Amino acid sequence: MSILTHAHDHHHVSLTEIVMNAVRSAFHAVTDWHRKRRAEAELMEMDDRMLADLGITRGEIHEKVWG
Repeated sequence: MSILTHAHDHHHVSLTEIVMNAVRSAFHAVTDWHRKRRAEAELMEMDDRMLADLGITRGEIHEKVWG
């Protein structure tokens, strides 16, 4: 095996790595989505005075959570 062939094989990404990266990415996306839904629900349960103490209005909740 030549040095070039060995170097090329070393940088080759396997199908397993591609699938694992996709699964990891999907897991993080779902986790982030659940976290944001929970945060939005918790903020929506607060009264307007509590929200004012946080410096936000009820109409701003969605934008503040989801960006």
